[in-house]
Amino acid sequence: MEIMTHVPGTIVELAVSGMTCTGCSSSIEQALTALPGVRSASVDHTTGRAVVLLVGGVSAEDFAFDADAAIHDAGYTLESAAARPERAGGGGCGGGGACGCGGAEAKAPEPVQAVASEGDGCCGGGGCC
Repeated sequence: MEIMTHVPGTIVELAVSGMTCTGCSSSIEQALTALPGVRSASVDHTTGRAVVLLVGGVSAEDFAFDADAAIHDAGYTLESAAARPERAGGGGCGGGGACGCGGAEAKAPEPVQAVASEGDGCCGGGGCC
């Protein structure tokens, strides 16, 4: 019998400038998910916001440093980063609190919803098109 454990992570919200289309969002999402310790990332060019879920034990400070370099290399600018602990919710660990969560597994925030705008795919900057 395998005992499932849940190690809470950290959510990092990033403000990124220079994105103008869905291609920009995709470029940054790929750059962020390629970084070590990233469980998931969601990026929205219309808000200039990225939400990243880190695996447990990954330093938000170290991640922000790596994210700044990756975003810069992709042709954009990281304006700010703010971290917070992952929220409790759901119950996907099997319940019963065996993982120490009291029966509720922590979940990532809802993905950022990109809004398609006229002209998506042709942005005029940022290295996405």
